[in-house]
Amino acid sequence: MAEQFDHPARAARAVNGLLNRFLVRGADGQVRPLPYNPVDYQTLRFLAARPDARATDVADHLGTPPTTMQSALDRLVRKGLLEKRASPSDGRARLYRLSERGMDIHARIQQQDRANMAAMLSELPEADQARLVDYLERLAE
Repeated sequence: MAEQFDHPARAARAVNGLLNRFLVRGADGQVRPLPYNPVDYQTLRFLAARPDARATDVADHLGTPPTTMQSALDRLVRKGLLEKRASPSDGRARLYRLSERGMDIHARIQQQDRANMAAMLSELPEADQARLVDYLERLAE
């Protein structure tokens, strides 16, 4: 198959290039506020939207094995990004929420994400920007 028609390979290279540029370094070339770890970033995003979630809630949402999720949650608690407390309805269950430092890091991640997307979209005419965002939203669904 000719390279120009190998859409999956071309798309994979393009996405990997974006991930390298934006998630590892950022649009401005600066290193991200935390070493890039997709599970950690997505965990922070989930708990920002749904505080006081159980580990199983986060694992189910992210599609990760419970042991992987528990390791990530424990790591984020040790880093001071999450707070863990007993559930008032079930003393054995633990609930997680962002700490103040976690909220700050989450806000910085959101700010960096917007800057990255603005840099990427600025390379396209306005009509193409809207079309690309529509396609991305469709793919995300």
